[in-house]
Amino acid sequence: MKEVTGFSKFSKSEKINFLVDTFFEGSSVIRSQIESFWHENKDFQKTFDEFSENTVSNFYLPYGIVPNVLINGEVYCVPMVIEESSVVAACAKSAKFWFSRGGFHTEVVSTKKVGQVHFIWHGPKELLKSFFKGIVPQLRESVSPMVQSMEERGGGIGEISLVDKTTEEPGLFQIFANFETCDAMGANFINSVLETFAVKLKEEILESPLFSEEQKKGRCYYVDSF
Repeated sequence: MKEVTGFSKFSKSEKINFLVDTFFEGSSVIRSQIESFWHENKDFQKTFDEFSENTVSNFYLPYGIVPNVLINGEVYCVPMVIEESSVVAACAKSAKFWFSRGGFHTEVVSTKKVGQVHFIWHGPKELLKSFFKGIVPQLRESVSPMVQSMEERGGGIGEISLVDKTTEEPGLFQIFANFETCDAMGANFINSVLETFAVKLKEEILESPLFSEEQKKGRCYYVDSF
């Protein structure tokens, strides 16, 4: 079997066709079994499909409840979707133990997060710094559609800066961005913004008359946010 490329770009039907044709000799029975788990509501199924990557169907797990979870003075029943009964039982026992001892106490320390895009640049530092300062508005504009919802909730992107990391590795620079994610974890939001920043940075460098052709060969790549 050869390596499959571009699998994530396949439609759901194309993914299923690939699996059935490659591993099950085109079996219509297997195809029907995969499709039988689709939700009858097409809007719900579309949500399931977009919830993860490379989805072809749905997989159901037991939906359990952990009662007596006391958090900041409020009592909750916490849902747990897991096949391990011992995990649910252990959580329920722990919740009961702590219930009579004041329960759990939480505090939101901060809703601000950061993310980085790392790239290599071997040209003059001052030239890069001057160029970067000029393209910050373009970086913000490139992500404006995906930031709109977060901004409506009072969040969004804070400061965007260029960090010189060449003392750690020759030519290494970093786009450093602050994010306000309000009541959201924001991981997918931040990662999408950073990926777009990386693409936009490379585009702006390649189109800029400030850099020589040799300088435009610098590598730009996305690094996970944290």
